[in-house]
Amino acid sequence: MPKNYFFVKVCDAITKYSIFSLVFLMPIFFLPWTTDVFDFNKQALLILLVFIALFAWMIKVLTSGNISLNINKTHIAVLILFFVYLIATFFSQDKNGSFWGWPRVTSESFFSLIGLVIFYFIVSNIFSKKEIYTSIIISASSCLLAILVGFLQLLGLFVLPFNFAKTASFNTLGSVGGLGFFAAVFLPLFLSLIICSDKWFKIIFIAGTVLAFVFLIFINYYIVWWLVLIGSALFILFGMLKRDILNLRWLNLAIFFLVLALFFIVLNPQLPLPAKPVEIFLNQQATLDIVIKTIRELPIFGSGPGTFVYDFSKYKNVSFNQGSLWNITFNRGSSKILSLAATTGILGIISFLALIGTVIFYGVKFILRQKQNKLASTEEKKSNNRFLILTGGIFVCFIVQTVGYFLYNSSLSLDFIYFFLLACFVGLFFGERKNFSLDPSSLLNLGVTFIFTIIFIFGLGLLILGGQRYAAEVNYFSGESAVASGNIDEAIRGIEKAVSLNSGTDIYLTELSQLYLSKISTVNNNSSLSKEEKTKTLQLLVQNSINAAKIATDVSPKNVANWSVRGYVSQNLIGIIDAVDQLALNSYDEAIKLDPNNPYYLNQKGVVYITKASILYKDKNTEKEQALNQAKEQFDKAVQLKSDYAAARFQIAMILKNQGNINQAIETLKEAISYSPNDVGLSFQTGFMYYQEKDFEKARAEFERTATLSPNYSNGLYFLGLTYFELGQKSEALEKFLRVAEINPNNQEVQKIISNLNAGKRPLEGITEETPPQIPIEETPIEPKK
Repeated sequence: MPKNYFFVKVCDAITKYSIFSLVFLMPIFFLPWTTDVFDFNKQALLILLVFIALFAWMIKVLTSGNISLNINKTHIAVLILFFVYLIATFFSQDKNGSFWGWPRVTSESFFSLIGLVIFYFIVSNIFSKKEIYTSIIISASSCLLAILVGFLQLLGLFVLPFNFAKTASFNTLGSVGGLGFFAAVFLPLFLSLIICSDKWFKIIFIAGTVLAFVFLIFINYYIVWWLVLIGSALFILFGMLKRDILNLRWLNLAIFFLVLALFFIVLNPQLPLPAKPVEIFLNQQATLDIVIKTIRELPIFGSGPGTFVYDFSKYKNVSFNQGSLWNITFNRGSSKILSLAATTGILGIISFLALIGTVIFYGVKFILRQKQNKLASTEEKKSNNRFLILTGGIFVCFIVQTVGYFLYNSSLSLDFIYFFLLACFVGLFFGERKNFSLDPSSLLNLGVTFIFTIIFIFGLGLLILGGQRYAAEVNYFSGESAVASGNIDEAIRGIEKAVSLNSGTDIYLTELSQLYLSKISTVNNNSSLSKEEKTKTLQLLVQNSINAAKIATDVSPKNVANWSVRGYVSQNLIGIIDAVDQLALNSYDEAIKLDPNNPYYLNQKGVVYITKASILYKDKNTEKEQALNQAKEQFDKAVQLKSDYAAARFQIAMILKNQGNINQAIETLKEAISYSPNDVGLSFQTGFMYYQEKDFEKARAEFERTATLSPNYSNGLYFLGLTYFELGQKSEALEKFLRVAEINPNNQEVQKIISNLNAGKRPLEGITEETPPQIPIEETPIEPKK
């Protein structure tokens, strides 16, 4: 027995079982303690297991003194793609996001590609044909499990014990369309496994094919049917060309799916099934326009892996504002190929197409030239036929997924399957390995040891940094959970811990900045603190809020969301810090440069000018008027970008009201309401203006509408009560103020009003003379949203 035999066998087992585990877990793996339960956790699993497998293999090579490699041109194509991605990451607009992924697109990150490429080289170089067959069985079984879970979810049978999984759209790949894509890709492989597997596996995969068939009909996605059509047609073509090894009766299954796909594509029947979840994504034309504009500016390496969201913000067409989804930000294009073109540029798309072309070349070569060895024994022929059918099925699956990349988006699970199919095809087609003996005194041994040492050090470093980032994400999720439960102090502690572990993630910093801002009002209302303690705490919170927002923009200056938060934080500190209004304006200007067709930032600039005008003293009427005019200019620009933008029209109405143009202000509010009929604030302000004009009938109608939209809105109920009194409906007025008292039990003003009404007095007697305050009841402010 050779020296170190058992140690070598242990290393070999660690490598192979790590890969087997990865193949099984990737389609079904998720964890509930991060904000991204899918791809972020799948990336962590991928990196951990591939590096364990790689390190074990390197130790085995150095211990045994022998290295065996499958050398072929496909490896070169994979390496070219790898290095193009590396350079694109280096020149990215967001280097941190392009390298790591989260909070950008995890599946498109260079870190994910590192794991996928290592996985590809391990499977294609180390695995024997038998081990590749085993891994395919494992992968197909995992696919069936993923489809089964997704199908049960669609039926409303929620088998997973997590609250976020209690929806029909939940599945372990992330989206229903993605799972349909996944099933369509695996369908030719299922057919191959039915043909070439033994009895029990044959039964399992027949059942799996039936499950995939039912699932595809149930979701009835147009794009997925095209993939089924292409896969079935290619499998039939493969079977006809290989009829010497394949019983043509098995092609009836492929013909069935071909006809089924044609039926759904041509007739598009709407079956009486439960409504499938709606998926929202950019159309091809909108994506193509963005891609063209991006490549014109950044032609060679694009904007950087995973940064399509920057391209979308900067280059989306102004017509996008007229749709109901105008305020949604898309971080992917309509398909993986188009997203890749924008984010990795001309070289990125060329290198990816070169990889596809290489595989297609060898796949066609395999189908046309591979002949059966007539001198082989019956058992050998049977085994060879199995692998030939399996290789053909894998190649068809690869082509189907490639076509899918032109039509649909991807995820880390789908990208993993893509590299898995690629590795299996290469491992089966290029079966021969070249053996190299690592003589202790040879230069080859020295070179291999040097390369392995570099890989080990960098790999270990990536594992440590990746683990640190994972710990940061767990703390961030804990902080976000605390936010949802209303515990701001615990939220701040959790996200501060996340920032300390990973200060390069801008989303942690912007969230922390806003939490500090929220904490300011809590501290300000805390009567248990002394004046000195309160002042010191408030100063620290203000400073921390501004600093966190600034660091976020320093970390990722091309992310428009960071400038938006920085502007919002500064905007809310106007009147507390000198010259902070200019900082807010500058922040929104930067946001406008990055997202020029978004009316939200213009609207926020206008709000800054209004806030600035509101804190000017009476002796500065000229400056106040100038600020209001500047505000109106911004709101007018926002309306030009989005004619139905109710928020900007509302602000214009407030300016007109401030300038004494009440009638014009009311008409403007009416226009705003026509665009946003369910907006409580618009309804309330319209009613309030009617109330000020003493048009109590119209005020009553509008305040009643406000109460219908939001039954517990205290300000609306308060003024509805005052309006009822003015109309002589005193019992209705008392009823509304009693309701306000229930909502605000500690409000003394409301108690006084109720007392006045019960005594037959005017409601505001002893409170104010004629005009009631506009907002008499303190309510929790709501952060404005885009």
